[in-house]
Amino acid sequence: MSNITFLSEVTSLRGLIGSTGLLRFHIGDGIFVTARHVVDGMTIKEIATTKSTLTEEAAGGKVAPPRYLKILDGPYFGPDGLDVAIFSVDLGEVPLPAITVSDHTDYSLQENDLVLSDILVIGYPPIPFTTMPSQVVTLGQISAVVRVWHSPVLHFIASTMARGGFSGGVVLDHSGVALALVTESLGKDDMPVETGYMSLLSIEPAVDLAVEKFGFDIHGVKQGRYSDILLAVKFTDSSRRSLSSFIFDASLYIYDDDRDVFVEINCVDEVLLANAVATFQAITPLIRHDVDDGTVLYTPTENPSAELLFQAGEAVAAFFTNSGYKKMVSDRNRWQFKDA
Repeated sequence: MSNITFLSEVTSLRGLIGSTGLLRFHIGDGIFVTARHVVDGMTIKEIATTKSTLTEEAAGGKVAPPRYLKILDGPYFGPDGLDVAIFSVDLGEVPLPAITVSDHTDYSLQENDLVLSDILVIGYPPIPFTTMPSQVVTLGQISAVVRVWHSPVLHFIASTMARGGFSGGVVLDHSGVALALVTESLGKDDMPVETGYMSLLSIEPAVDLAVEKFGFDIHGVKQGRYSDILLAVKFTDSSRRSLSSFIFDASLYIYDDDRDVFVEINCVDEVLLANAVATFQAITPLIRHDVDDGTVLYTPTENPSAELLFQAGEAVAAFFTNSGYKKMVSDRNRWQFKDA
């Protein structure tokens, strides 16, 4: 995989590079992703590729040898609880292949999605007696999709052994798309580590951080994810005991593709539901539509701006949280805003 990169903390002792390397991967535009815990508190002094790359025809179509790259900006870290970091480098005149990242979100994934799907995990574990860092790949499967106490974003449990040197490594699906990055082994307190599995952080927060800090373009159309979801949130009633971390008690969904707009608001509590709809309508009026499958959709009576729809959605979200509901997952986009 020519787009997997190797980071060294040394600048002159090149013979020691194999013992000091840290893993990164390139997602495009000179932006690299890794796990936060491998760079937090460190100074990044140099970065280098370890594989030859076949350049594009426009660049001569030649094989480019491994090379050192100059760091331009970063690293930037995600919010607390998210073991992810990004930084950018100067790619120079020779292009560097990039790994396509998945556009899935926590909001879109269900607990059985991706389970038993094949994955490829890439790392640079220490190999005794090797003279240079060597890329190691291993096959596995997604064993579970879980929510964890210490992170606000979904994790995948993979059926492959957690080893040193894989932290920050990319996890690819069968089509070569990045689903996640390696962040941790399975272990608790002083208990032995579960050697048959590793924990993977969904790629979503890395993409969002790249959009925020560097204007990363995931689809090559508009900055960001370019999803037609303007705002979507799922909530759980904190006063109820649930047997699943994927069951939600209320939800808000605002669709805006710059042509059509509709709103869906749901809640198991009919009184709260009525008040939530009224909260939205206080900012911009809605027309109710009863659909044949039993769902209820709303469309604006006028032609409100994306900013006004977003404001109304945020008001509904605040209403649910003030009513004792806890936000589970959310998805939001701003490309529809006039100033985006």
